[in-house]
Amino acid sequence: MTFIKHTVGSIIRRKFLIPFYWKYINRSKVLHYYGYLKKLQWNSMEENRKLQKKKLFALIEYASRNIPYYQQIVRDYDIRFDEETIFEDLKKFPLLTKDIIRNHFSDLYRFKDKTYYRNTSSGSTGEPAVFYQDKEYLDWANASKRLFNEWAGRKIGEPMLRLWGSPLGVILGGHGFRGYIRKQISGITTINSRKMNERDMYNRLKCINKITPILIYGYVNVIDAISHFIKKNQLFVHSPKAVMTTAGVLYPEVKDRIKEIFNAPVFNRYGSREVSILACNCEKDRGLHLLPNLHYLEILNDEERPVKFGMSGNIVVTLLTNYTMPLIRYKIGDRGVLSNNQCNCGRGFPLLEKVEGRVTDGFRNKFGDYIWGGIFFRFFCFHDNIKQFQIIQKDFDVILVNLVLDDKNEFKNMHEFLLDTDKKICKIMGHDTEVLHNVVDEIEPGPSGKLNLIFSEIDKRSIG
Repeated sequence: MTFIKHTVGSIIRRKFLIPFYWKYINRSKVLHYYGYLKKLQWNSMEENRKLQKKKLFALIEYASRNIPYYQQIVRDYDIRFDEETIFEDLKKFPLLTKDIIRNHFSDLYRFKDKTYYRNTSSGSTGEPAVFYQDKEYLDWANASKRLFNEWAGRKIGEPMLRLWGSPLGVILGGHGFRGYIRKQISGITTINSRKMNERDMYNRLKCINKITPILIYGYVNVIDAISHFIKKNQLFVHSPKAVMTTAGVLYPEVKDRIKEIFNAPVFNRYGSREVSILACNCEKDRGLHLLPNLHYLEILNDEERPVKFGMSGNIVVTLLTNYTMPLIRYKIGDRGVLSNNQCNCGRGFPLLEKVEGRVTDGFRNKFGDYIWGGIFFRFFCFHDNIKQFQIIQKDFDVILVNLVLDDKNEFKNMHEFLLDTDKKICKIMGHDTEVLHNVVDEIEPGPSGKLNLIFSEIDKRSIG
């Protein structure tokens, strides 16, 4: 009966309600762009690169003629560019950082129509930056989300559960009468999961089993917390076609746990408020596919020079769809690795091998060596008594570990385990490193709802 209800409701939404809403109420091109992306994915890599070249040149040309900041940059740096050499010419532009955006904000935008709106970065690494975006950008962003959902097995209109932590995202997704109407049309239920005690966990699980969604999508820390809760209490949970995570690093250990608990493949989607969705893995899971029609992505070292494929560096994005406030060579504040391989799924989209997280997710020892914070994750991931943990570099030789325990009385019995992890941390960071342990009731998420599990407090200058 539930299957029939889902099927009929999904068909009505997909064939009638959603097309009517997007075309006549929202007056958007989302479904048109979605169809275009579906075809584009089967182009060859070279065909998509040629399209990307045209879009990149058009953006640079527009910005250099219409946006005061870039007009000044072109004059000051005496930049010449041509469509045939635009990938190389782009490197002549200096990087754009959040500090530059704050200091030159009024020179970075020009309203080309009345569809503009304000947005901000998440603020997960400090003060958020303000951006102007427009309907063209938003339509492409919504189209890419639908394409990636389809990769995960969800057709437009099928039931989906969104476990979200951002207050704004919850309000837009399911608050009040408008939220209710949006839910009925889209088939997407949005649940506020910013904070979840044990009672909240039961309610979220009850909701999953009631809705029986095709796709469960949400913050990686939220879905992992629910997985931990289900496993600990040996509870039943509906198995969707797929689980999709975002808003945090999907560590292999977490991915395996989610896959085991939900008995479903796990997809990883990467993006930000500034540039929307950047990448997602497909069913082959060989890396995260980038969308060359929407972005041009570079990986640079700390000296702002390109790194080789397979090497870690700073992610720099040029957004190709927002002419209201062009972001050219925007240093997004994350680190990642580009792949030179092509996925055997047949899609002509390049691969981001992995996302390592925020720049501040990396630690530096007193010798200046960069150490990926994820290496510490597995030290605490599988202890039976650890519900949540957070690892913070307070200084070059001081590491603080916050622990949320299932049973605080068992902390004294964790001495041998913690002694062993301390030795591992010191081996990586330096033998004179001091490791502090702090048992807390909960770990507070940031303003965006993201839970920063691993971060440094001494290297924030590098993200601008």
